[in-house]
Amino acid sequence: EIEEALAGHDAIAFAGAIGQPDAHAGELPCVYVELVSGAKITEAELLEYAKAHIHERAAHPKHLEILDELPKTAVGKIFKPDLRKKAIARVYDKALKDEGVAAHVETVTEDKKLGLVAHIAGTATTEEISAVLSHYTVAWNQAN
Repeated sequence: EIEEALAGHDAIAFAGAIGQPDAHAGELPCVYVELVSGAKITEAELLEYAKAHIHERAAHPKHLEILDELPKTAVGKIFKPDLRKKAIARVYDKALKDEGVAAHVETVTEDKKLGLVAHIAGTATTEEISAVLSHYTVAWNQAN
C-alpha cells in the first residue's frame, strides 16, 4: 500500500517500504524512495503526500528517506534486505546515541538462524549496549 501510494507521485521513480525496528511496537513502517531525474521535493513533503494517499493510518510511514539510488537486484527489483540493514543501523545508532552509550553499528549481516544481526562496536560494555538494544527484536552482538 505504501509503495503503490508513493508511486503515484510524479517525483518518485521507485519506493521501497519495509518494517524498521521499534522498541515498543516491534516494527514500524518505513520507506526509502528514489526520485526521478531532476525532481526537487523534500522528505517532509513526501511524508505529507503519503499521509494523504495511504488510507490505513497504521501504514503511514514513520520514516521516509530519499536515496540517490535504491539497491536493486540484477533484474531491477528493489533489494529490500539492504534497506532493512540500513534501517536497523539507523535506528540502533540513534537509540545508542540517545542513551549516551559509546557504541555504534559497525555492520548488519544475514545469519541463517537469526536473520539480520547488527554488529555493535565501540567502548561500551555489553551490559550498557544490552540495556538499550534488548528492547528491539533484531538480534545484535558485540563486534570484536
